Amino acid sequence: MKLFKITQIVGLLSVALAIVAEDANADTFRYREGGAWQDISDGTTPGWRLNDGTVVADVPGLGDEARINWAVQTVTLDYEAPEINRLLIGVDEGGVLEVNSGGKLTLIEDLVVGNNGFVDATMDVNNGAVVDVGRILWLARGPNIGDTLAFFNINEGGVVNVASHLWWGSTGEAVVEISGTLNQTGGILGLGSQDFSVFGGTATVNVRSGGEFNLNNIHGGGTQLSIQSGSKIDIFGSGQVTIKGDQVGSVNGYVDAGLITGEGVQGNIDVSLTSGSVSGDFNEDGVVDAADYTVYRDNVGGLNGLPNDDGLGVVGQLHYDLWETNYGAEGEQLTVVTVAPAAALAVPEPGSLAIVGGMLVVGSLRARRHSVANRV
Repeated sequence: MKLFKITQIVGLLSVALAIVAEDANADTFRYREGGAWQDISDGTTPGWRLNDGTVVADVPGLGDEARINWAVQTVTLDYEAPEINRLLIGVDEGGVLEVNSGGKLTLIEDLVVGNNGFVDATMDVNNGAVVDVGRILWLARGPNIGDTLAFFNINEGGVVNVASHLWWGSTGEAVVEISGTLNQTGGILGLGSQDFSVFGGTATVNVRSGGEFNLNNIHGGGTQLSIQSGSKIDIFGSGQVTIKGDQVGSVNGYVDAGLITGEGVQGNIDVSLTSGSVSGDFNEDGVVDAADYTVYRDNVGGLNGLPNDDGLGVVGQLHYDLWETNYGAEGEQLTVVTVAPAAALAVPEPGSLAIVGGMLVVGSLRARRHSVANRV
């Protein structure tokens, strides 16, 4: 027993020493100009080097911080890059990152798009690309109100997974386009705030047709509003927002306030509460119970299997075993937010259509701001 404990202690010490050594060896990288993620700069060519200009032999790795901030130039990633500690896009100078098909970016801690310096920062996650964020996804933060302008685009087929908070537009302006998928598995949503203690910016989230904005949680009232005044979520076509648990009341509050809209129209939203799937729930009612046994019994020998049968194929003993094992299990409740069905919308009078048509204006293009610092 004593030997076992000593072995455990030695193992823990080894892990701790490895972490300390990793931190000691961590560097801050900066991409010179624009180009492919895998490129290394010789000091004059495009590619990675240290922030102080020191030439390196490899791309950023475990424990390192990477910065993309060279005169708004673009870096592209189309392979699985080594894990890094965190990435900052837009630090004193603007920058752009495109993660393309085959590209995978894994961050142990934070992703920051629009850090400081009154600059523009953009990140595109394109079809076939995956970005995993181990902690917080920050958009448009900074020490000053109106500091940065952040564009974050998840295009169709792109996937972003975030393990903690979404602090978007706390002091700057964040514009988010979701045609792909964003999955948040922990933390809270904050549009126009940081930790509900820093305010002054805005965030606009457009969930386009086919897009999925899957949230872990939201706050619905008091001083900790997940969607601050001036920020909003707008859902289009078949796009949807999902939130774990029963958040119908909170969502309806934001809908009534015009902070969650459907295709730009206040009230054009449908909010429903569903139960997630669970293995053995053959009648898809969100719980494994006696009714599912009846479905199993009535379909024994069926060639096409049953719903939520984990792909067991022909209905038989394995289906019974699955039902028995999961008896009593319930699917997790999920709040689903979509554009309201067309039939639910009021039909306006012809005269009102003419009035609305006369009120339409052409939106002005937002001017981008650039801040270019002296470079080494």
